[in-house]
Amino acid sequence: MIEIEVEDRPGPGYLVAHLRGEVDLASLECFRSVLQELADADRTVVVVDLDELQHLCASGVRELLRLRDELELRGGGLHLVCDEHRPAQMILRALGIPATGTLPGVPAPLVVESRARRLN
Repeated sequence: MIEIEVEDRPGPGYLVAHLRGEVDLASLECFRSVLQELADADRTVVVVDLDELQHLCASGVRELLRLRDELELRGGGLHLVCDEHRPAQMILRALGIPATGTLPGVPAPLVVESRARRLN
């Protein structure tokens, strides 16, 4: 199971998705649909916070890369955030995918919209 909370940060002009739980084969389809919602939003830059993710399967990484490619085609990009020694950071590092330890734009601007969703 995976939980996601999405923040719209209009000042700097990006979305932040905070993920909790596990991205595995059981939750992959829901994860894919959430990433598609992020891609379909009117923001071209998306930040995905992976700190609270306990597991990230290879297919989940592939979906993140697919989101990155789609955002880059529109002139934007994907920014992955994950502290050192977190499960997601270890797999990203092993695959050569960069992730930083902090959210951009700290201190955080006013959050206009926050939605929390639990995906099964």
